Order: sequence, then structure tokens, then C-alpha cells
Amino acid sequence: MRKAIIRSLTLVLTILAVGAMHASVAVAEENTTIHRSSRSGDMEFSLPIIYTDSSTIKGSGGSSVDLNADWSPGFGIGYHINEHVLVNGLFTWSSRGYDAETVLENGSTGNYNGTLDSSTISLNGTYFILDRDITPFVSGGIGWTYLDTNIPSGPSEGYCYWDPWWGYVCTSYVPTKSDSEFSFNAGLGMRWDITQNFSLQASYNKMWIDVSEASGGMPDFNVYKMDIIFRSKP
Repeated sequence: MRKAIIRSLTLVLTILAVGAMHASVAVAEENTTIHRSSRSGDMEFSLPIIYTDSSTIKGSGGSSVDLNADWSPGFGIGYHINEHVLVNGLFTWSSRGYDAETVLENGSTGNYNGTLDSSTISLNGTYFILDRDITPFVSGGIGWTYLDTNIPSGPSEGYCYWDPWWGYVCTSYVPTKSDSEFSFNAGLGMRWDITQNFSLQASYNKMWIDVSEASGGMPDFNVYKMDIIFRSKP
């Protein structure tokens, strides 16, 4: 399935790349049918469809965790400073299964599985190479990622409250191992401004999360993204 997804995304990028090449050739020939971009001054709202590839994170003492590949959603809002530069904020979240290997002090190993819930808020910059409706681009950003391993970190804790519908209610929850870390991203892709108000983007991105317990460098993730974009003048 993963190979099929990557092939599909590669096909999308190829189609857009051919379109960009055609636009470049037409510009060189001063073909007036090629439209210049009208992105400058636009606000845009984006709905990304994200596929994050499987990955392995090495931990201390020889431990490790294998994260499953999965789809996830998000939303973003941005502003086009000019035809080439976009600044945007993006919020994404995901829930990915994982298999972890632990190492005891005597050297023996154990295994368990679970679900990693994460959410990321980031500030990003994008540079569009051409001032045309079809253009390649590069991007980069910095953010903050919240990670919840769903591993219990203490006994169940109870609390009670007054509810306007149910009256006096008591419930409980189990605290879990969680943390917040800096994250970074970089990417490249193609954009197509189909109309003045609607665009599509396809991109390949690399994401790094500064996990404090990771060993052997900052963990990185391969991220494939398709953005559905709605634009308007403020």
C-alpha cells in the first residue's frame, strides 16, 4: 500500500512538473496565453492531506520504537507577501500505532505496542520559484510538537464536578507519559493555481522532532502532503 501511495504522489508531482516546464517554455517564447500569478496580497486557507511514512526512533540503552505509517489531517492559514513569498501557520494532528522494544539492566529485551498521539503547530515560509499559476516551490518552518505515548505514568486520578445536564458527576482519568518538543521541517513541491480562488499543492517534506530521549541524532520523518487551498483578497 505504501508503494502505491508513493507512486500516486510521484505521479501528481510529475504532472505538475510537466505543467511547470510547459509554462517556462511558453514564457521564454513570450506566449501571452500563460497567465501570471495573482497571489500577491491573498489570504489563503489550506486543508492538507498528509501521509507520514513509517520510521524507527532509537532510544537510550539500545531501546527503540517502530512507528507505523499513517494518514492525518490538518488546517492552515497564510498570507502572500508577494507573488513569490507565502507565510503561513499550520496545525496538524495524528494518531499512529507503534511497536516498542525495551532493554532491561541484565540485557534481555521486551516488547509492547501502543498508540502515539501527536499534534504540531508550526510557522512556515514558502518561496515560489515562478510568478506563474504553475510553479515549483521550496518551504521551511519551525514549530512545537506535543507527543502522548498513552503509557500510564501514575495511578488513576478521580475528580467530580457539577454539570448543567447531568448534575453532580464523578469520573477519573489515567495520566500518561507525554512531552512537548521543538520541531523543524523543510520541503519541495509543485503548486497549481487553478482559479483565482482555488489551488492545489503536492509536496515532499522532511520533519525533525527534537526528542530528548532519542539517541544517534534528531529523529526525522518522511512526509508527503497534498494541500487543498482556498484563496481570497482580504
